[in-house]
Amino acid sequence: MNPFKVFTGFVILMLGISLLLLSSAQKYVAEYGGVVVIGPFPIVFASSPDIATFMILIAIIFVLLPLLWRW
Repeated sequence: MNPFKVFTGFVILMLGISLLLLSSAQKYVAEYGGVVVIGPFPIVFASSPDIATFMILIAIIFVLLPLLWRW
């Protein structure tokens, strides 16, 4: 386990949490979404249909990217 990669991942995680907290402090409603890729099957979740559409596009990229690297 590379300590630099662990530290970098921890910093990115803390940055994401702090951005989420800052956005919830304002009057705006935060919209969120994510993609979990298990094997070749992406699972998409989101708080709104617009974000879900964007996450589906991201999931397609996640699935096609390894295929493109093989060429």
